[in-house]
Amino acid sequence: MSIETEAYVARPPCPLTLEKVTYPALGSHEVLVDIVAASICHTDIRAAAGKFFLLPPLIVGHEGSGYVRAVGPEVTYVNPGDAVVLAFASCMKCRRCERAQNAYCHKLVPLNFGGKRDDGSAVVTASEKGQEVNGFFFGQSSMARVAMVREESCVKVGDVSREDLQKACSLGCGIQTGAGTIMNVIKPPPGSSIAIFGGGAVGMSALLAAQLTNPGCVVLIDNLQAKLDIIPKSILGPNTHLYNSGNKSNDEIAAELRKYTLDEQGMDYALDCVGNENVLITGHAALDQLGTLVTIGSGAASNVAGYSLAQHLQKGILHRGTHQGDSVPRIMIPKLLGMWKEGVFPFDKLLTEFKFEDMNKALEDVHMGKVVKPVLVV
Repeated sequence: MSIETEAYVARPPCPLTLEKVTYPALGSHEVLVDIVAASICHTDIRAAAGKFFLLPPLIVGHEGSGYVRAVGPEVTYVNPGDAVVLAFASCMKCRRCERAQNAYCHKLVPLNFGGKRDDGSAVVTASEKGQEVNGFFFGQSSMARVAMVREESCVKVGDVSREDLQKACSLGCGIQTGAGTIMNVIKPPPGSSIAIFGGGAVGMSALLAAQLTNPGCVVLIDNLQAKLDIIPKSILGPNTHLYNSGNKSNDEIAAELRKYTLDEQGMDYALDCVGNENVLITGHAALDQLGTLVTIGSGAASNVAGYSLAQHLQKGILHRGTHQGDSVPRIMIPKLLGMWKEGVFPFDKLLTEFKFEDMNKALEDVHMGKVVKPVLVV
C-alpha cells in the first residue's frame, strides 16, 4: 500500500520546496516513521545544491526523530509506536560493523548515498510530477512529515517525551560527530590542550564533550564574531576560550593559539570541523610535538592538506580523519541522551526551533550565523 506525505525536495537552482511525495509499499527491511522533528545540517545544504555524493532531485534530511508507524515484513529491531532517532545506515554484517566500526561500513556509500532501494527501484516519487526522487539520504531522508527509512538507520531511545524526542533529532549526525571525536577518537587525558576550529554544531558539540575531560584548555576558533557571540556563555567551562581568527594569517593564529598552552609549546589536539586547507595548515602549526590533527569536516572535494611535510615528520604529528566521530549510533545516541539528562551535556542549548513550514527562515538564519543548530518541528 502506497503512502502520500509532504517532504522537502531539492531541485537546484530552486530553493527547497515542500512537495507531495508518494512512497511505495514497505520493503522487507524498511520502516515508516512519523517525524516529530528534523534538524538542518550543512551537509543538507550542500546536497540540496548538488554538491554532495547523492544528487538532486532528492528528499534532504539526515537528522530526524519520530515514532514508528509501520514496519516491513522482516524488520526485527523496531515495532510500531517505538520512539526513534534516525542516523546513518550500516549493513551490520561486514568486518567493520562486526568490530563496532559502523561509520566505516563496507556498504556505507550505497546504503546512504545510493538514493534507491538495493534492487535499483525508486523509494519515492513526486506525487504531482510523477518523477522519481532520490531518497534514503543517510538511510532516512527525514525532512518529511512521514519518512521511509532503512531499519538500520533506526535508534530506539525508549520512553521519552515528545518534547525530548524533538530535541534528540539533532543527535543523528553533527552532534554525535563532534562529541564522538572527543569520546571515541582522541580520548584526551586530563590536562590536554584542545583547539577546535569551527563554531557550528560539530565544533560546539566537540567543545561540550572536551570540557568533560578536565582539560588544560579548550579553544574554539571561528572567523565570524557573530557565530561566537551567539554561543551561550553558561555552557562554557572555566578553561574554555573563544577566539576570533578573522583577518589573521595562518602563522598569526597558530602563534596565538600556542600562547594558551603550557610554556607556549603548542596544542595537544587540533580538530578541523570545517574542512578547509588553511585550517589544516594552521592547526598543524599550532600543535606541540606528537600532537594530533583530526579532520572532521569534509569541505570542498578539492581541498588538500597543505602543511609542511618536514614539520610533520620532525614533530611526529598524527593526522587522521573521522567519519561520524567513529560513532556506533545505537550506542552513542542513547549515551549522549543519558549525559544530557544527567545535566553534563547541554546540547539543547545549541538548538533553535522553527515550524516545519519555515524552512526558508531557518536556512536564512543559518546563513546569517544567527543559529547553531536549527530544528524543524512537525
